[in-house]
Amino acid sequence: MKGKFDLNIVSRKAVYHLEIERKITVIKGNSGTGKSSLLRLIADYLELGKDSGIKLSQDKPVRMLVLRNSSDWVEILNDIHDAIVFIDEDVRCLYDDAFQRAIWKADCYAVIVSRSGMFQALPYAIASIYELRTTRQGKTTITSMYELYQAGRAEKHADYVLTEDSHSGWEMAQLAFPCPVEPTNGNSNVLKELKHAASEHQDICLIVDGAAFGGFIEPVLQLAEMTGRAKILAPESFEYILLQSDSLSKYLTNELVATYDYCDCQEYISWEKYYEALLVRLAAEHLRISYQKSKLPELFKNPQYVAAYLDVIWNHLVKRTS
Repeated sequence: MKGKFDLNIVSRKAVYHLEIERKITVIKGNSGTGKSSLLRLIADYLELGKDSGIKLSQDKPVRMLVLRNSSDWVEILNDIHDAIVFIDEDVRCLYDDAFQRAIWKADCYAVIVSRSGMFQALPYAIASIYELRTTRQGKTTITSMYELYQAGRAEKHADYVLTEDSHSGWEMAQLAFPCPVEPTNGNSNVLKELKHAASEHQDICLIVDGAAFGGFIEPVLQLAEMTGRAKILAPESFEYILLQSDSLSKYLTNELVATYDYCDCQEYISWEKYYEALLVRLAAEHLRISYQKSKLPELFKNPQYVAAYLDVIWNHLVKRTS
């Protein structure tokens, strides 16, 4: 399954507008923000159709399903194809690693409604975390999705750098920054390593893969805000940066802008994996080198690539959307 889907769910007094473009979308927010109402409207429409009094419009046809506690999720996820599955945080199986891993393999998009978003077995993107915001037009409420975090421009300085990547991305950061650069050895260690670094350094730059860090971002960002000592830079992935270099970008069409039209969610559990596969193919075809995530090829250690890396990285500061 691939593509971007625009959905409008319309009842007598409410309109919901959704844009779904990745394997995993998380809608956060406190009680009273419309999350449960959204799922109830979709479930009523799927059960009763026009008799529900609800209208559903889509920019392109896609099957939809609301997963319930009584659902046989193993059978559903094995059989489903080209569909959007909506899952409320009250569905118990959502918290099982087995269920989260089954979502990886399923040929569907999943929209998870959750106040916490702490599903660390699901590699979802920072950019796929939303909240619902409502405006009123007369007697009708209009509710749309807004990204909870946005990318901004960071100040170009640091006295200490942490990288989630302990391989090629770490090697590149060592070449790019004049200060100490240390790996965290995985996203699950980032918070602990940042806490330690914040006790010793004043100006920390933390670099993570935004395409798969959604389940970890909130406590990490809270720590950065509380200490005032760290900025978080979250490009989609290290491979995403390399693909923007002059030697490779000329072979691309729209893969980095409209990734949802190219990344099959059943084949790639996140856009990070898609970018890695794309870089491997283009590097072999056009640069005659073998790219492996475990070690940075000598060609990419050229100052030209290092400068291009820095140009991109500073434009991916994680900020809260106002």
